[in-house]
Amino acid sequence: MKPWTPEEADPEFEMTPMIDVVFLLIAFFMTLISFISSELIKLELPEAEESIIPEDPDERQYISIDVEGQSYWGAKPILYESLALELEKAKQRNPRLKVYLRADANSPHRYVNKVMSACAQAQIFDIIFANNKD
Repeated sequence: MKPWTPEEADPEFEMTPMIDVVFLLIAFFMTLISFISSELIKLELPEAEESIIPEDPDERQYISIDVEGQSYWGAKPILYESLALELEKAKQRNPRLKVYLRADANSPHRYVNKVMSACAQAQIFDIIFANNKD
């Protein structure tokens, strides 16, 4: 067996494997984005011109309230009666838990009060309210 020499190497750079990898990465990220966006319930958020968006919102538990008053833990429907217990469990797993509250602009405020009461019961006081900022 004779040793390999550089003259025997194929001087062309093969782009096909690189293109395959790029397409796989694109497919992966598109799939990931679809899962992330499905995590949020579609809502018509209230307008707030004077709101301040934090630079680093940290990890927050998303709680949503639709126009009929149904609450959601992420994308999963949850009863108001069990919300405080779920928040307490989540706070045990993450003592620095914060909440991102998304309420439809046309949902009655009493449902927002119920979520805020559940947060207070679970000793969670850092809450961001989602809105549409022009």
